[in-house]
Amino acid sequence: MKKWIICILLCGIAVWGQAQNFEDAFNAFANQNQQQFNRFADSINRQFAEAMVANMKTFSGEQPKVRDPKPKPVKLPEVKKDDVPELPIPEPQKSMPEPQQSEPQPMPKEETPSKVEKPVNLPSEQLNKMDFKMFGEDIQLYRKPFPESIAGITAKEVSNFWIQLSECDYEPMLETCRDARTNRGFNDWAVYQLALELARQTYPLQHNEQAVMAVFLLNQLGIEAKVGFGNAHLFCLLAVEQQLYGLSFADIADNRYYIFEIDPKFINREGTFSFRTYDVPFPKPTHGLDMNIPRPLKSSEFPNIIDSAINISTNMIELFGTYPQVEIAVYANAHPSTMFCQSVEQVFKPYLETQTIFEAVSFLLSYLQYGFDYATDEEQFGYEKPFFCEENFYYPYNDCEDRSVLLAFLVRHLLHLDVVLVDYPGHIATAVHFPTDVKGESVMHDGKRYVICDPTYIGASIGTEMPGFTAADRTVVPLEK
Repeated sequence: MKKWIICILLCGIAVWGQAQNFEDAFNAFANQNQQQFNRFADSINRQFAEAMVANMKTFSGEQPKVRDPKPKPVKLPEVKKDDVPELPIPEPQKSMPEPQQSEPQPMPKEETPSKVEKPVNLPSEQLNKMDFKMFGEDIQLYRKPFPESIAGITAKEVSNFWIQLSECDYEPMLETCRDARTNRGFNDWAVYQLALELARQTYPLQHNEQAVMAVFLLNQLGIEAKVGFGNAHLFCLLAVEQQLYGLSFADIADNRYYIFEIDPKFINREGTFSFRTYDVPFPKPTHGLDMNIPRPLKSSEFPNIIDSAINISTNMIELFGTYPQVEIAVYANAHPSTMFCQSVEQVFKPYLETQTIFEAVSFLLSYLQYGFDYATDEEQFGYEKPFFCEENFYYPYNDCEDRSVLLAFLVRHLLHLDVVLVDYPGHIATAVHFPTDVKGESVMHDGKRYVICDPTYIGASIGTEMPGFTAADRTVVPLEK
């Protein structure tokens, strides 16, 4: 019996030895391939940096586009009715116009995002620690030092700095951005904000270095961006898939690039201006930055809850606050947080479950007309700021496009009906496709009839169009099904 045990042990040791040899060989192969990949990436960046210098051209920054030059009404029209129906309307949250950070609540253990651990094979004095918050998330990583500064802002000097960055250990930064995208719900715009913050953390108050590093990281992540060369500074040029408003832009090699200033003193520049950049594409595949929010921030499920009838998260409010003005469909198609959706269901479903579809849409339309105080963006903020639907419950006032975006969400989410927006000069309304014939003004889209429901025309019933507009004024804005 002992002989058999000894044989089994010897065989086990032999198998373990073979497994250990295989693991060692695999790790050596992986390390070798990682080194080969790093050398390949360095080679790509070096070739690109050299091509950058040889392909510099002059471009003109165009004046920002204005989505709708016609001003919105300061006072809303109202249908004259003897008796306005009294509806049990949930009160929206009336918060201060600036996000207020409440004490964060602990995340459930299984939902806590993993943090980048400090490598044990490198002396601590060789590493710099990054530790900051973004959209409610703790971002922590360790990295080796980077070059201290750019020698200047010429193409050759930026090219040399790009090569220096490529020779640094930038992979922890890329991994942090990938993790944020994959596990924390960051969309392209949030990833850009994270890359920019990593650049700020690396180069505090060094705006030129921040611009180059942000563009460098975005290119490695597959987002199309370029360094813009002004007369006295550098900035970011981002290719964006949607139309942006209020930002200067330039068309370069069949792509529209928007100018994002990093140095605050160059923001809100007036008039057109000339700048230089390279028209050679980054060798790795890249895509334009997508402003859509296909899923909410994962962290929005837990921390910084504002308690009210409708629950929202200041993490999402923080993300929305960074947005430039974009196409109206982006606001209406954004996916709200689960917490927001659940609270909306809890508040509205008891009122809707016994109603017909027509009655339910009428109820929601009346809620939007009477449940909020109206103010134009110019009055409330001093600039144009369309709302994502959650923002209607955070800021004290809203206007026509904000109400239309919220009505579109409520009808789609609670009643599962198709909706479009109707864009007029200086105004936006909602239109709903009903399963049965409903009388009133309507628009056609994709072979379906959508009846106008205007949440800003106070007291107006389904199918009633705001005075002063005709069919010739309507532009249909399709939304996701």
